Amino acid sequence: MDETEGAVYERVLVPTDGSRAAKRATEQAVELVKDSGGTVHALYVMDMGDAGFVAIPSDIKETRKRLEKKGQKFVNEVKKRASKSGVDCVTVVKSGIPEDEVVEYVHENDIDLVVMGRRGRSDPDKPLIGSTTKRVLGLSDVPVHVV
Repeated sequence: MDETEGAVYERVLVPTDGSRAAKRATEQAVELVKDSGGTVHALYVMDMGDAGFVAIPSDIKETRKRLEKKGQKFVNEVKKRASKSGVDCVTVVKSGIPEDEVVEYVHENDIDLVVMGRRGRSDPDKPLIGSTTKRVLGLSDVPVHVV
């Protein structure tokens, strides 16, 4: 039996990168809180460490703006899906190390459950579980439902 079956979750976090796996995670997160009247929290983390490798220092501001815009698009997709089901959604775009920001967000917002895709856009070799998901599983002290 899936540990999420029958459980009531009030605050569910969906870290998103806009990938298909994140979209499937969004669907499940919305279903998990729909009946309880809970809230979905959509989080996109801009990994500025990676941005430093692809942008020269003078372009960092522009890169940041571009990543913020992309992140806002991804969290708004989660919000749109939640709204269709009558579920409240909080959207947040942050910068930092993705797994650290996810765990920090869980603590700061009293999150009951993290629902995330098993691998995202940055896992091109298609491992069973992506690197960010694997690190969140190891760091989180709340349940993590991997889709």
